[in-house]
Amino acid sequence: MEFSQLKQIIDTARDILVGKLPSPIAQVDALSYALIYKFMSAIDDDSAALGGKRSYFSGEYEKYSWHNLMDSTVNGSDRVLLYREALEKMSRNPNIPPLFREIFNGATLTFNDPHTLNLFLREIDKIKRGDNDSIGDAYEYLLSTMSAQGKLGQFRTPRHIIDFMVEIVDPQKTEKILDPACGTAGFLISAYKHIRRNNSSDGARLNSDDIEKLHKNFYGFDIEPNMTRLARVNLYLHGFKAPNIIEHDTLSSEDYWDDKYDVIIANPPFMSPKGGIVPHKKFSISSNRAELLFVDYIASHLKPNGRAAVIVPDGVLFGSTTAHKALRKEIVENQKLTAVISMPSGVFKPYAGVSTAILIFTKTNSGGTDKVWFYDMKADGFSLDDKRSAIKANDIPDILKRIKHLDGEQDRKRTEQSFFVDKTEIVDNNYDLSINKYKEIEIEKIDYPPTEEILADIEKLNQEVADNLAELKKLLNATNSDL
Repeated sequence: MEFSQLKQIIDTARDILVGKLPSPIAQVDALSYALIYKFMSAIDDDSAALGGKRSYFSGEYEKYSWHNLMDSTVNGSDRVLLYREALEKMSRNPNIPPLFREIFNGATLTFNDPHTLNLFLREIDKIKRGDNDSIGDAYEYLLSTMSAQGKLGQFRTPRHIIDFMVEIVDPQKTEKILDPACGTAGFLISAYKHIRRNNSSDGARLNSDDIEKLHKNFYGFDIEPNMTRLARVNLYLHGFKAPNIIEHDTLSSEDYWDDKYDVIIANPPFMSPKGGIVPHKKFSISSNRAELLFVDYIASHLKPNGRAAVIVPDGVLFGSTTAHKALRKEIVENQKLTAVISMPSGVFKPYAGVSTAILIFTKTNSGGTDKVWFYDMKADGFSLDDKRSAIKANDIPDILKRIKHLDGEQDRKRTEQSFFVDKTEIVDNNYDLSINKYKEIEIEKIDYPPTEEILADIEKLNQEVADNLAELKKLLNATNSDL
């Protein structure tokens, strides 16, 4: 099923619910229950089609199966009672995974209107589980509609920016991948799809053992319990039986500090709480700012030749504190900083108007940065206002094309949209990584007439103004005399 169709189904389902459930959080909960319900039914269908037994809806829970729920002989009022009873009992169903029992704990149907429920469930019924993980994709889109957690500095990363960053770091099927501030696991899902897509040809198709090993290579941390729960469900619905999503304070806890990764992709929190972060002592910089500590964490947890793509607020690029400078020095001197991609400030609207950039670097432990490639992204395919409507202008394809062939960028001038800057110049500028520090603006030369001609024109204009004022005075005097 095409993603546009899934998007339309979720949007329509939310529109159906809005009259009974005006709260966006209540709508997300209702949709989450329905999608997981449908997912479990689809798993049972797959098992039965292969000659096996239904497991999720069996025994005393068989009567709650999706097929029984949607049976045309069930009237509207009975469907309301059956669905409410199923939601309330599902957390005690011994046949479903513990994660799903956790999700359904406290679940119920909070309205009694049969017409609304019928319309809602019919929309969900349109989603068919197939090879493209339709139910998982629908859930992922649902999560993307949730409001940003502004107080935590968490802003939803647009799907196309996530896919763009994943394309740049190009994760492979044998690599260990981490998002240390994973939220709902958008980066991990995108990386997983990227690997599956790049191993879909007959000669390189992943078998069941490959996929099982692949699942074990994905890791996500988040400090917020609800985010870790949603991330685990998101991965589960995409086929991960035991998602490695851990509730973990990446900055304050030393747990997992010795773990290293081949690829780290992240959009970590930009804001620090009042009083700052209280980090442990293993960071290479001394700071209580979340955005600095996360970048330092990422640099510290890459394996040799490991690759990172991380979104940072512009302040990280040019901040003048000791910690800012130390962090940039670490990235330039002890990593190979490949690129700084400056993004337009509207990328995170309507949630925030903060200006950001993407840092792309590789772990070397012995330097390696000789030149840094800068790109001034002016458009990402969407308007930069709160509506974020699709537009034709889009620099992302150009960036992907150029970053894969950087040898061809050597002769670009600094008046162009992308260019190289030597490491020595960056060092001389206190490791400043803001593109405006190095970009040159080409000023068009305008040939003006000689000074005496300009003065003569001004004198002529002044005389014309004086003549007009004299004429106006005569007219006013004549008018007054007539009165």
